Amino acid sequence: MADESAKIFSLTYQGLRFNGAHLPVEVLSDLSAFRDLLVAYAKDEWRNRNPERKRIPRGFENSFSFDLVRILEGSAIPQLEWNRTSTQAELPGLDEIGDILETAYSNVVSLIGETVGVTVLNAEKLRALNRFGAGLRDNEKIEMTDKRTSNVVHLDTDRRRELITAVRGNYRTRFEGIGLLTGTNVMGGPGSFVKVFTDRYAVIEIPVEHDEIVSDFDGNLYAEVQFQLLVELDSRDRFRSVVEVFDIGVVDNDDFKKCRTRIDEIGTLKDGWNDGQGNQITQAALDAAQRFCIKHPTYCGLFRLYPTEVGGVLIDFEYHGWDFSVEISTTGGVEMYGIEIDGRQEMKPTVFPDLNSDFDAEFNRRVKSDE
Repeated sequence: MADESAKIFSLTYQGLRFNGAHLPVEVLSDLSAFRDLLVAYAKDEWRNRNPERKRIPRGFENSFSFDLVRILEGSAIPQLEWNRTSTQAELPGLDEIGDILETAYSNVVSLIGETVGVTVLNAEKLRALNRFGAGLRDNEKIEMTDKRTSNVVHLDTDRRRELITAVRGNYRTRFEGIGLLTGTNVMGGPGSFVKVFTDRYAVIEIPVEHDEIVSDFDGNLYAEVQFQLLVELDSRDRFRSVVEVFDIGVVDNDDFKKCRTRIDEIGTLKDGWNDGQGNQITQAALDAAQRFCIKHPTYCGLFRLYPTEVGGVLIDFEYHGWDFSVEISTTGGVEMYGIEIDGRQEMKPTVFPDLNSDFDAEFNRRVKSDE
């Protein structure tokens, strides 16, 4: 029988945020979710050992109380301790509880590490898994070690999505960033919300209290909005809804306002604006230029916007030793090109039908990858 005086369960967080045994507060909820996942599997194991019993013993869940005793380096390894003596009052005489806990942990590890199919998850396990690892970002993971085989399994954003959507279609994850306020809806009560344009999911509706909209958001159309949310996505990572709002607030961005003013100025030009030459700028080009600035508010201070003679918009900017140009056609199509300022490299003109995901990927690869 396993030692029941005390048991230590370790979760190893890998990623730059966790270096030096740092554990961001937004992932602390993982610890209670991990405990709830253990309890769900412990109930299954107790039923397997006691098929004649129809109900879980009173105090069974309360017997699984854990303490965070330390956080080790590598990157960050929170260690949770379960002490058998603390459960005596809840389950006197239930000597097998320690073994049940060890089996439950092994089953959690097997769930995360299995390579063929996905174990059926009941509602209790799904609720816990929807919280466990919800704060992970790309290139981050939680590692767990199988105590029987010493094999290491890991939970990352892809594995979470695979596990949960295999059973219920949608899953929950943390989403934080900066967007632009595009509208408000003040209905009073729980129906009030703000509309925010985000780089990842376009426009989303974020529930905000009526009084907060009136005091903080009214009169701030197209202002930057910083947010931290729990959102529900489908198996293809398409946005479904906001589940919980942790934080949201308006952030001033004068650079974006200047870009928007410049686009409005360009929009007033009439045919012949360039010494008798030059077509009026099309609405499709103006809309695409504004959408481009909305999608990339961080860089608005760098953008130089010009009309083109054919009726489009040219956006030039220098960044990290490169001179880039994004030329928007009269139909909203996009061409991007660039040259290295003090070097010989160049980005040959690349054409996109519109500001779609392919253009976003190329822009991010050329610009954001240098950050």
